[in-house]
Amino acid sequence: MKKTLLITACLILTACGQKLDGTYSDEMGITQYNFKSGDKVYVNVMGTETELDYSIEDDKVKISGPQGNMVFTLNEDGSLQGPMGMKLSKKAE
Repeated sequence: MKKTLLITACLILTACGQKLDGTYSDEMGITQYNFKSGDKVYVNVMGTETELDYSIEDDKVKISGPQGNMVFTLNEDGSLQGPMGMKLSKKAE
């Protein structure tokens, strides 16, 4: 019983602390989002890099920037679906 309770608690805490890690890119490689620890994402668009904050709630990834927030949907295949049809896939490392 205690073991089951402990496993359940760990699963709940893991789900609440969901993080992204690694680099996600559009199909042509023009835009890259590099997710790091500390809830930071480094967005590189055509050679210009910007550091932004991100958070995850359910299947939504909210990236906060000076011009406002962008919301991506975390797809079941691990890709990110963004505004105006933008799709970012995780790059193999």
